[in-house]
Amino acid sequence: MRGSFEHACQLLTSYFTEVRLVDSNLVFDIQTTICKDKRFTRSFWCFGSPKKTYKLFRPVVVIDGTFLKERYRGTLLIAITIDPSNHIFPLAFLITDSKTTESWTYFLEMFEFNFHGYDTRFVVTFDRNAGIINVVPKVFSFAIHTFCASHISNNLKTTLESMRMAAEALTNINFDKHMNVIRNIDPVGLQYILGIPKEKWYNLYIPMSRYVITLY
Repeated sequence: MRGSFEHACQLLTSYFTEVRLVDSNLVFDIQTTICKDKRFTRSFWCFGSPKKTYKLFRPVVVIDGTFLKERYRGTLLIAITIDPSNHIFPLAFLITDSKTTESWTYFLEMFEFNFHGYDTRFVVTFDRNAGIINVVPKVFSFAIHTFCASHISNNLKTTLESMRMAAEALTNINFDKHMNVIRNIDPVGLQYILGIPKEKWYNLYIPMSRYVITLY
């Protein structure tokens, strides 16, 4: 809130060190270039509280990223889950240069090491970005991989409501009803949807579907 971005970046290590005084389970990793000036490249962190309480939440992890503004720009990657009250609960963060395959791999491997580290069934939801779509199955080979219905619907001319109702349908009859609405509005979009395996986005076909969420 105060000062320059240059000064804030210089204090990043000091900040995490101070946080660790009150959160001994804090995990952070700051990486720099190997050249003499050691420029910042990326930073991963997760607080101790989510690590302690993670098993109490739904076995669902949603992964996404957003672009940062101001002078240094870059990208913020984040993993969240849903608490028993259906609220979003952030788990882990990474500030990096961009959504590259290398960045996603590092972020997911760090997340897996700190929150899993063993074979356990859970649902991981993500968009269909080429940088992440091949990384998730490699890092979370034991997890159930699903696509965010919101990202799918953003590629269509149909309304979000029709797509949401189809994704959340609990019977094939209701599913067909909402798909017919999409067929009448956007037949080309319908073919796009049908090209995506049902077990990746349609609630009735997703294993552990009672845990799956649709973000809008």
